[in-house]
Amino acid sequence: MTNIKYYVLTVVSIFLALAIGIYIGFMFDAQDILMSQKEDIVTQLEERFDYLEEENKTVRDEIAKVTQENEQIKEFNRAIYGDVIKDKLNGVKIAIIETSEDYIYKGIGQILESAGAEVTSITTIKNNFDSNLELLKDAYEKVAGTENLDNNNIAKLAVDIVAQEIINGEDSRAIEAFKLEGLIDATGKYLIAVDYIVIAGGRKEKDDTRFDVIDKRIIDACKKSNIPIVGVEKENVQFSYIDKYKDNRISSVDNVDTIMGRVALVLAIDGRPGNYGVKPSAESLVPNLGTIIIE
Repeated sequence: MTNIKYYVLTVVSIFLALAIGIYIGFMFDAQDILMSQKEDIVTQLEERFDYLEEENKTVRDEIAKVTQENEQIKEFNRAIYGDVIKDKLNGVKIAIIETSEDYIYKGIGQILESAGAEVTSITTIKNNFDSNLELLKDAYEKVAGTENLDNNNIAKLAVDIVAQEIINGEDSRAIEAFKLEGLIDATGKYLIAVDYIVIAGGRKEKDDTRFDVIDKRIIDACKKSNIPIVGVEKENVQFSYIDKYKDNRISSVDNVDTIMGRVALVLAIDGRPGNYGVKPSAESLVPNLGTIIIE
């Protein structure tokens, strides 16, 4: 019985030794395989890294080239800008109307004057114009009375009378009254009839109602008086009015804060109406210098 137990233990020990040996051998083989795979992965990563580094260098070179070309274009634009617009608007009397306080467009006057125009006035309709109805009503009644006047139409009627005073140049009582109440800012000479209106829009907050109350009323007043009007705004405004200007069938420039936009504005007033700029609604970047359209 003792011998049988001895043989059993011997056999079990042999099989255990074999199993341990096989396991150890497998582990060594697996380790070799893993090391080989790791080396392959490292080699592939190094090759990929070298490729990406080369691609990155190519991209950096392209960016540097494009940046240099852009700077050259800007320098070229600055060099020819003055000659392109020089004397284009000699004798043209232009009034600028900013339809909100959200964006500053004071530089437009300098652009137009550089082209030879006379900027007769700059009017800014403040953001509280159509919300402070009591002040608006008080100012309006002083110059136009109270006939057919209510809170639903007071802002529109006020815009109408301001637009007519700017266009006709025969009176400025309403402008002075609204200015005194802090509803508009007004600088320049208002007792001069104008040849052209530049309306500057765009808002920081979406407000379709204000466009209908102010911008559209100004556009309609210009059309009624046969005074051409162009709508402008800066390239990066929060809420653009350009599509609305286009829908109302007036010329527009959507990047008036750039050299290209300034040139487009001058040429549009000079007899090349259209929708210019870089936004989706634009028909072209700038007017065709070879085409003049008489409005």
